[in-house]
Parts: sequence; structure tokens; C-alpha cells
Amino acid sequence: MSDQKNRILVLDGLRGLAILLVFLFHGYYIWSKNYPFGDSFKDNILVKYGDLGVQLFFLISGFVILMSMEKTSGFIQFIKNRWVRLFPSMLICSLIIYSTAVFFYERPLGIPGLKSLIPGILFVDEGLLERIFKTDFPVLESSFWSLYIEVKFYLIFGALYYLFKRNLALLGIFIIYLVAVSFQILEFHHLLPMGLLKFKAYIGNFVYFGWFVSGALIYIYYKERDRRYLYAFVIATICAMFYMYKLQDMIRNLYLIILILIFVGALFWKRMERFFSMRLFTFVGFVSYPIYLLHENMMISWMVKIDKHIQVPYWLLPIISFSLVIPVAYIVAEYLEPPIQKKLKSILKNVK
Repeated sequence: MSDQKNRILVLDGLRGLAILLVFLFHGYYIWSKNYPFGDSFKDNILVKYGDLGVQLFFLISGFVILMSMEKTSGFIQFIKNRWVRLFPSMLICSLIIYSTAVFFYERPLGIPGLKSLIPGILFVDEGLLERIFKTDFPVLESSFWSLYIEVKFYLIFGALYYLFKRNLALLGIFIIYLVAVSFQILEFHHLLPMGLLKFKAYIGNFVYFGWFVSGALIYIYYKERDRRYLYAFVIATICAMFYMYKLQDMIRNLYLIILILIFVGALFWKRMERFFSMRLFTFVGFVSYPIYLLHENMMISWMVKIDKHIQVPYWLLPIISFSLVIPVAYIVAEYLEPPIQKKLKSILKNVK
């Protein structure tokens, strides 16, 4: 029982690391046209590749989702559990973002329209909804994209897992990844037949599936200590590193390797486990989901507002602005989300 609790604790710590990396990317790098300091930090490797925190989130998801499936009786119950886990914070945070956008009018994405609430609440990306309904769906928060990929993974992997069991399900997800990344590589080298280009809009999200497979494989090794799964993890992870073939470079790959080693080290090396189980990481990990949903546009708007009225060192400005989002995320995670989850569980308990 103690090992199980420690495992969950260290995963929260790793989530904390992941969201801190995403914060660095959003707070110092990606929105240089909107920052008061412009592109002053564009050459800082730590912030330039902070987006790789999302890959760490995907690794953690692969680990946790397989662990969750082993405790769940069937596909419908699994999807219910996932929906109850994700929907309340998404609903609450979407409403917060929409209702405060007039105050945070300096948002890089501008003031969202009411229609922009729909993709997040449905967990369906804007592009797919636009193709289905032949109308535009403005982006509420650009960070939501990874949630849409997560949900695709839940649906496909869940269906495969409960139909064909664990190993075939993982193989199926990995094949989907290989097809998607092969498509991307062929397109990059202009070798893709013209007839297949029309599928480009549908296949892009699946290039991230390799990370979920890697996370699931290391979970199996963690649980069973069967070296075959460790070798499979190494092979799957090497393949997963080709997920963004167009953006591959040596520094990005090195950054990824370090994150993978941290992920594995935190699970198997006691000293690293204790480090990422510290309160700083586990607290940020606990509120990481609402922070991820809320922080990007709100943080940048705070930066602009603060810079207008208070002289703050530019390196400190994103940290202060991010800190102002954390209490809101904590209120969502600690006080608003649990009662909604409890109510939804009660309702769904009687839904077959």
C-alpha cells in the first residue's frame, strides 16, 4: 500500500515538473510579440523547449491510464471515470476564461466568443468541429489541444484494451503511431501520394501516441519487473522521439532524453523519487490540470498589466503573473471540482 501511495505522489511531482516546463515555454518564449520584454529569452534552451513538458504529461498519462484500466471492469465504466475526472475542471475553467476575458483583454488570442466554449466542453478539437459543421469554432485556449489528443487515446486504447487485452491494445496504439509518423515523414520529403494528402488533417494528432505507449510499457515493467517490457519501452521511446519530424534537432532530442531519464529515474531511483515527492512539486502537480487550462492567456495579460504600473525585472514578470493564476487553480482543484465530480458519479452510477 505504501508503494502505491509513493507512486501516486511521485507522479504528482512529475506533473508539477511538466506544468512548470510548459509555464516556461508560454511565459518566456512562444508569445514574444505580446511580452513586454519581447524575444529577450528566445535563446534560452530551458524555455525554448519547455513545450516538451507536454510529452512528459503524455508519458505520465500512459502510465496512469493503464493502471486505471486494470482496476476498471469495462470500457463504458472507464470512459465514465475519465469523463468525471476531466469534465468538471474543463467546464469550470472554460467558464472562468470566458467570463474574465473582458478584464484580461490583453490576451494573445483576443476576447473569445460564446461558441469558443464548445470544443473544450466536448473535448473535440476545433478543426474537426469545423469540418463537421462547416462553421468556425474560435480557440478559447491554445493549450486545450493536448486534452483533445488525450481523449482520442482514451477512446481508442480503451476500446482495444477491453476487446483484445493489454498487449494487443498497446500494439494497436503503437501501429497507429507508426502510420501517423510515417505519413508525416513522407509528407516532409514530398513523397506522399497526392491522394493521401486529404487525410493530413485527420492523422496529425496520432503522432503523439508513441508517448502513451512508452508510459504504459514502463508501468508494466514497474509492476511486473519483466525485462521484455523494459526493452519494449526503450524501443517504443526511441520511435516516439520522431513524433515531430519537422522540428527534430539535436538539442530538442537531448532535452527529451533528459526528461525521459527523469521520468524513469523518479520511478526507480529512491533519491529522485524523494526529490519529486517534495511539497513544491506535488502541490503544483495537484493543481496542474486547472493551471494548464487557465494559465496561458491569463498569465500573459497579467504580465502586460503589471508592466504598465509596476517596474519589475523582466525575468521575474512571468513568475509573478503565473503565481497569480495558481490560487484560482487551487480553488478549482480543491473546492469546486470535487463536489461536481461527486454529483456526476452519483448520476452516472445508475446509467448503464
